[in-house]
Amino acid sequence: MRSVLRSRTAAIGVTAGLVLGSSVLLASPASAAPGDASALGAGVALTGTVPGLVALDATAAVGLVTAGTGGAPGAFDSQGSTLATVQGGEVTVGAVSTRASSTTTGSSASSDVAGAAVSLLGVDVLTADAVTADVTCPVGGGGTTAAAGLVGLTLFGAAATLDATTPTVSASAALAGDLLGATLTVDVSRVEQARFGSATATSIIAALTLNGTVGATTIVDVPLGTVTLASAACESPTAGAAAQITATGITPVVGPTSGGQVVTITGTGFTPDTTVTFGTLPATAVTVAADGNSLTATTPASPAGPVTVTVTDPTAGSAELAYTYVAPAITAIDPTQGPAVGGTTVTLTGTGLDTTTGVTFDGTPGTVVSVSPDGTQVVVTSPAGTGVAEVVLTAPAGVTTTAPSPFVYVSPGGPAVVSISPTAGPTAGGQTVVASGTGLAGVTDVTFDGVAATIVGTPTDTRVTVVTPAGVAGPVDVVLDGADGAAVLEDGYTYLAEPGAASVDPGSGSTTGGDTVTVIGGPFVPGATTVTICGVTIPATAVTVSADGTRLTFVTPACVAGATTIVVTTAGGASDALPFTYVVPAAIVPAGGDRVAPRPVGGTRASGLAYTGSDGTGGVLLGSALMLTLGTALLVGARRRAARDGGAE
Repeated sequence: MRSVLRSRTAAIGVTAGLVLGSSVLLASPASAAPGDASALGAGVALTGTVPGLVALDATAAVGLVTAGTGGAPGAFDSQGSTLATVQGGEVTVGAVSTRASSTTTGSSASSDVAGAAVSLLGVDVLTADAVTADVTCPVGGGGTTAAAGLVGLTLFGAAATLDATTPTVSASAALAGDLLGATLTVDVSRVEQARFGSATATSIIAALTLNGTVGATTIVDVPLGTVTLASAACESPTAGAAAQITATGITPVVGPTSGGQVVTITGTGFTPDTTVTFGTLPATAVTVAADGNSLTATTPASPAGPVTVTVTDPTAGSAELAYTYVAPAITAIDPTQGPAVGGTTVTLTGTGLDTTTGVTFDGTPGTVVSVSPDGTQVVVTSPAGTGVAEVVLTAPAGVTTTAPSPFVYVSPGGPAVVSISPTAGPTAGGQTVVASGTGLAGVTDVTFDGVAATIVGTPTDTRVTVVTPAGVAGPVDVVLDGADGAAVLEDGYTYLAEPGAASVDPGSGSTTGGDTVTVIGGPFVPGATTVTICGVTIPATAVTVSADGTRLTFVTPACVAGATTIVVTTAGGASDALPFTYVVPAAIVPAGGDRVAPRPVGGTRASGLAYTGSDGTGGVLLGSALMLTLGTALLVGARRRAARDGGAE
């Protein structure tokens, strides 16, 4: 009858603690205390059995040292020795040196084994020329390190590689003699784990398993035990309260909605398990610096607007920072023209440009020279081209952004624009403008800030007349394009908003004129603003405009009494009318005399005396004198008559 022996465990679990019998040689993170450190040179736990075939009973360790915060450091040194003798073999090690220490500033441990050999069941299983393990755990939990070293590994006589790139390796060998038909397998692994607050390093963990059929016995995955070489572990000492993650800054603080921006976050307590989210979206490619005080991450795509960046560690809490997503936008291009052969260095200015992947000129790729980390500037070299080229920036996720002005390729002998007249006009458009230059006869298109103007008549070699389109207030480029090439007049025309007149002070004045009046509103243009009042236009030279264009003053002309209006005019148009009232000045009353009528604005006085001069003072005095003389004569005559009549009685 054939018997079948199966493993009762699927695999041998190996943690930071190596179990020999009932003793834990290296404390696992769950059982270690803050500041603990331990190291082991070599450990053997070979206890597997196959009834009638295999009986292993070997547990041993060499070089076990431990240390706790404030306690004495542990140290061990020995020459080579046979660690265990087992069925059909033995475990031997060379010189062993282990150390463990713990202070208030940190804990550390190390293990150094100068060669080892494992043989079992009649075969040479494993040899190593040198194995090492080193760990450090600074106070506070950040900046832990773990390193496992191995030189000259062989498995069943064949060289094998076990390193950070290849952390596990397996090999098998057929057995002979009483175990003919059985296969011995060794699974070898290494550990290098540095986490916030703890670190573990083990150079070799060899797990042995038996399979096959020996006589009437079938053996299926029977574990025989493990051999551990060079292991070290530590826990960071506690600095007062439990260490918490902190986040002190993020650079840059603004990025594109397309994502893909690499940001740097500074703080403390970052570990390989630290995660970063932007709003609710996880960042990718999170890479933590060795000291745990900074990390880099790639932003996810997100709608425009502010978000909260959350940095989280499973054992140290979380911290928050502010970040703002902006839609990629180009606000300026400089210069806006260059030779047809290309090679012009062009600077694009805007926001959210730091993930730029390319720039095209009418579909032809330019050469991106640099992209500023803050996403405000892209420098590109123009390719060869002709005419007017649309400049388009591309970013991840298919995002494109077009420059506000085209790039104009200037060809030798092509059109050239020298001036434009007038140089300013209303945002409503409709103004007739003449562009002057050379080679303009072939011009077929004229644009103001990219918007087509209407060409009037037929262009000549030196002149093109157009009617402006509507535009936005501010300076714009004027581009002339045709079969012979293109020309651009940068900031050649300025759109002016229609002026507004909000208030006038004072709201009335003398019919004789001469009052200083202030109008509040704008935009008013210094040297190019006129005022119309009572049908009279005050020239721009007589209108004083404030530097910010929100206030103007002028002196009123003479006008007949009554209501009138004030209208302010610039190249941007005319304002709504503001009311103004002309009033007759109050009458003049000389001392001891009669009231004197005010001087009218030309014409005839109420007394019937004609007045045509510019100053009525003489007339007023003469009239007063005549009236006084006449009154005196009448008074004397009346007294004489009264005296005569009284005498007659």
